[in-house]
Amino acid sequence: MRKHFILIGYGDVGRSIAAVLEKAHVYYVVIDTNESKLKDKGFEYVIGNGTDEEILRRAGLANASTIIIALNNDDDIIFTTLIARNVNPHSIILSRANSTKSIDKIYRAGADYVASLSIVAGQMLVHIALGHEEDSILMLQGLEIGKHQIISGSILAGKSIAQACIRSKIGCTIIGIEENGKTTTDIDPTILMKEGMTLAIIGNSEQISKFKEEYGK
Repeated sequence: MRKHFILIGYGDVGRSIAAVLEKAHVYYVVIDTNESKLKDKGFEYVIGNGTDEEILRRAGLANASTIIIALNNDDDIIFTTLIARNVNPHSIILSRANSTKSIDKIYRAGADYVASLSIVAGQMLVHIALGHEEDSILMLQGLEIGKHQIISGSILAGKSIAQACIRSKIGCTIIGIEENGKTTTDIDPTILMKEGMTLAIIGNSEQISKFKEEYGK
């Protein structure tokens, strides 16, 4: 199975996320226990509990680029996050938090980004992954996403993501690349950054500012 998104949970928030993924023409697989909600929706799905490692593996967990966890129970979210991070340490994990008290626990379990409960938050999880916001936006606990276009003469042009060492130097993470009208979230460290590319980056406010200072020339 190719690099893809996995959406775990198809309740109100999950449906909102699926609609955004569908509109963005992203290949994704849904996991939910209720098959009647998933039939004839036009996407692939796996019936089962999102806390079951075997079910997660059947959805292609080991090869997924991004895992979005939109379950109703925070204990289940924490457990699923632990499994996902263990099986696929290189994936981006975006988790919903039903209670703000669970946010720190979900981060410790291995989530990259956590958003509080609401339909809007569910949609924003996808925008984080796809980098579709035109301007940077402030997220929970100071997280911010933004876009950066590589212009002529940029010190990033001609370097691979690995060579640039953006995450180790600045703390930001590249979560999407747009080039010639096409967006990819399958971020390989060997990708060569070129003039005209637009990078979707995520980090806290200080990291975003530092990125702009370093590479905004």
